[in-house]
Amino acid sequence: MTNDISMFNMMLTGATLVLTLFIFYFLKINLFKEAIISAGRMTIQLFLVGIYLSWIFRFNHPFINIVYILFMAAVANYTLIKNSGLRLNLFNYTFPALLIGLSTVLVYFMFFVYVPTPIYDAKYLIPIAGMLLGNSMTRAIVTFERFYNSIKDDREGFASFIIMGGTVRESIIPYLRTAYKAGISPSLANMATIGIVFLPGMMTGQILGGSPPIVAIKYQITISLAILAATELSTLLMILFSLKKGFDSYGFLNINIFK
Repeated sequence: MTNDISMFNMMLTGATLVLTLFIFYFLKINLFKEAIISAGRMTIQLFLVGIYLSWIFRFNHPFINIVYILFMAAVANYTLIKNSGLRLNLFNYTFPALLIGLSTVLVYFMFFVYVPTPIYDAKYLIPIAGMLLGNSMTRAIVTFERFYNSIKDDREGFASFIIMGGTVRESIIPYLRTAYKAGISPSLANMATIGIVFLPGMMTGQILGGSPPIVAIKYQITISLAILAATELSTLLMILFSLKKGFDSYGFLNINIFK
């Protein structure tokens, strides 16, 4: 078991926020309010989630677990669209794609890699789904923003592909490749430096929780590969599913998807 942190020691972590605010003051960056609000929201949200997850883990019912994962996926989908500079009218197109990418990888790893008992064990299912969703969201934000904005900035060039008889799926290929590369490059760089430059969260958490380092490493390797597969599948499907709304019946970019 991991050593608990007292509430007094928790309050001492506020000193790190003071250091951040001092750096903002020194550099004359006016983000004091945003930093305090973000830290406060994070603290409140995590404590509430901790209470709720304790309840979920105690009941460990498959229906409750699935509903909670669907809620997580909906929030992730909303956040990625919002932060990509696009309108929420894409939600109904990207949400199914995100669920397909998540469920495909999650089911495979739960049934063939981790194999908990029961298979829907919330202690495994929800944290792993959260890691897959969080990374998929971060990845999709970069790729979505780059993909649609690159076409928007080069509307004449894209239109020339369509006018010459190209389909939407044929015409988006160069833009998709550029956006995809921009999104995946940081992920590959992080994966290549795991264990040398930094120790990732899942591995560190398991070691602090008392797991042998080799066991923690095995879990980290499997979750890193699961994250890579889920993020790539989800991102590709979300772009493909969004094409129906992102382009009009003539194949031209639908400017109404942008904020």
